[in-house]
Amino acid sequence: MPKNILVVDDEENIREIISEFLQTLGYHVVEVSNGEEAIVACSKAKFDLIITDIRMPKMNGLKLLKAIKAYMPDMPVILMTGYQPSKAQEESLTTRADGYLLKPFSLNSLRQSILKIFKTL
Repeated sequence: MPKNILVVDDEENIREIISEFLQTLGYHVVEVSNGEEAIVACSKAKFDLIITDIRMPKMNGLKLLKAIKAYMPDMPVILMTGYQPSKAQEESLTTRADGYLLKPFSLNSLRQSILKIFKTL
């Protein structure tokens, strides 16, 4: 049975590129555009991984990460951002997040991050 991945990003083209790539790798993918929609999606379906942008309207990726880890501490979360974080921000993100990708990243980097997470489960 394929693993279910939730992709959260307010930029539709990025969601589509990531989703299409993950589908070619055999994953089942659900796309949403912000953290609030991600919470709703998690209440309706079981996911094996969440990949989320940090900067989004309504609920950003950091608030989503905090909410997910509060209710599902074992849920792997990969954070994506196009903004260079400060060292303190980066340390706080990587201690709670299971992966971190700085945009633009290669699809191979994304694949490697996912494989690393699924190998440790």
